[in-house]
Amino acid sequence: MSDLKPLIGPIGWLTFIYVPLLLMAGGGGSPAPLSELFCQVLAALALIAWVGLQGQRTATATLLWVTGLILAPLIIQLIPLPPQLWHRLPGRDLVVDVLRLVEANAHWRPLSVAPQRTLEALLSLLPPLLAMHLTASLSVGERQRLLAILAAFAILSIAVGAGQIAASGTGPLDFYAGAEPGVLFGFQANRNAQVDVLLIGLLAAVAAWHGQARRSRAAAGIVGMLALVLLLGATLTRSRAGIALAPVALAWCLALRPWQLPNDSTVRKPLVLTGVLVATAGLVALVAQSRAIKHTFDRFTFAGEYRPDIWQDTAFAIRQFWPIGSGIGTFTRAIGPAERLEAIRPILPNRAHNEYLELLLEAGVLGAAAWIAVIALVVTAAHRGLAGVSTVPLPQAVFAAGTLSIVTLHSLVDYPLRSMALAGLVGVAAALVLAPPRCGAQKI
Repeated sequence: MSDLKPLIGPIGWLTFIYVPLLLMAGGGGSPAPLSELFCQVLAALALIAWVGLQGQRTATATLLWVTGLILAPLIIQLIPLPPQLWHRLPGRDLVVDVLRLVEANAHWRPLSVAPQRTLEALLSLLPPLLAMHLTASLSVGERQRLLAILAAFAILSIAVGAGQIAASGTGPLDFYAGAEPGVLFGFQANRNAQVDVLLIGLLAAVAAWHGQARRSRAAAGIVGMLALVLLLGATLTRSRAGIALAPVALAWCLALRPWQLPNDSTVRKPLVLTGVLVATAGLVALVAQSRAIKHTFDRFTFAGEYRPDIWQDTAFAIRQFWPIGSGIGTFTRAIGPAERLEAIRPILPNRAHNEYLELLLEAGVLGAAAWIAVIALVVTAAHRGLAGVSTVPLPQAVFAAGTLSIVTLHSLVDYPLRSMALAGLVGVAAALVLAPPRCGAQKI
């Protein structure tokens, strides 16, 4: 990194405080209402402070379009409809029968079958959207420092996770109920969210200190060791999808060519690469006998896997509510009647474990169209950053593209966007490419 702006502005300090707090408290999801409430109050206070500090309009038209497209389906689903129209919507037959029994079938009702859940979903979008707009307000240097903060947070979550593993699920560091002993959760409520935090932290570390690593072998060694620690932490989460996505994160890191050190002779370069490989092999050999590592790889037997049953029931529910959808946030209300008898479990599934199926069920064709438009805008902006035709520095563009790739792929088998913490990270990544930095591009 070179010639970064030495001073951090008030909005920069606000962002540096707000984003880590969101990551720390926003990993519980809807089963942890107190932590979600904390994040929403935090976002409201930060929004007030941001409005007071903002001296000029910095949001680009693309950023505003993305925000509007994300919010529009939820707002539309909360607009009251006349009973004659609402009763004819697909998937409402059972609800209509219940309303008739209590003589409430003549009332106007929102499109959502559970409007309070949709309102909760709308409020839960405030923290990550604010993280996106705050990041968009930063200068190049402030954004680079924010990446360093994200990497530091990931390392801190490993330290917390080490305490959790040592306490075997009975210590004060187990922030959420139901934590599995011996698993590294960090500040998140489940292993899959934590592994995303660590893989995104890996991208942040390489992007944040890319300049120093290219100029100094010592800095390159430190970044390499941080990467190994983050990968080991990802393994200790025992997340199968996370371990499978680790090569994706590494591929994006290698896109920055971190092995190109200055003044290296043709002899030194192979020595550097050999040293990295030997250190990696030594670390693998050291932890290979670990019971925690063994338990991690034992999970790849896929014994008792329940996701295919949930996907099949969700696909059936989609057909019942298509093309309108049941309402964002209403999965638990819509999946119950769609469950097959042979797939029923003691606990009602709270998610589809596939963001795309859940989106089609809850948001219908309107929500799908809105998200396709959002993806198109973000992908186009990321491509411009990677191609060097925008003012976004390449390390920041790589971090954004890598983060979005990890979350997009993980969404096939889980629900990362339903976590305020991970949604906040996605917002930060999107802002890096959607809103050019205030001070223009600088060499990093």
